[in-house]
Amino acid sequence: MRRSAVPARSAATTSSWLEEPTIPDDVAGHVRIAREGGIPIATGENFRTLWEFKQMIAAGGVSYPEPDVTNCGGVTVFMKIAHLAEAHNLPLTSHGAHDLTVHLLAACPNRSYLEAHGFGLDRYINHPIELSDGCAMAPDRPGHGIGFDWKALERLSEGS
Repeated sequence: MRRSAVPARSAATTSSWLEEPTIPDDVAGHVRIAREGGIPIATGENFRTLWEFKQMIAAGGVSYPEPDVTNCGGVTVFMKIAHLAEAHNLPLTSHGAHDLTVHLLAACPNRSYLEAHGFGLDRYINHPIELSDGCAMAPDRPGHGIGFDWKALERLSEGS
């Protein structure tokens, strides 16, 4: 299996979108900002259902749908959102759980950017996400490829 690269955004680059410009369920507000704001809109990290993405996409309130696999209903729903975005010719970005999401985006022809968080969890994962030349590399290990470093986690337990 060939490893896939997914672009990762750096704070040093120019803006590609305005993220979450208003409350998540304000579809009309997103539409107005998308229409009048002069910059693409990314939203969806706080959506919990495929239906919320369908409403926002159909209304024209999002340029970059941004599902979070931990919020939207898991891998199956994430991929349904990806297909919905693809059917509307929209690029897909992501939010959260980057070590898992890199695999999902690698499977999407309409992927754009992977949002990578710096929560310090890399110290507790056997093979943290690999960034190379501005891209996150999807591992070729079986499954989601995430394995915990149990010895490192053990040091965090009470009494250690």
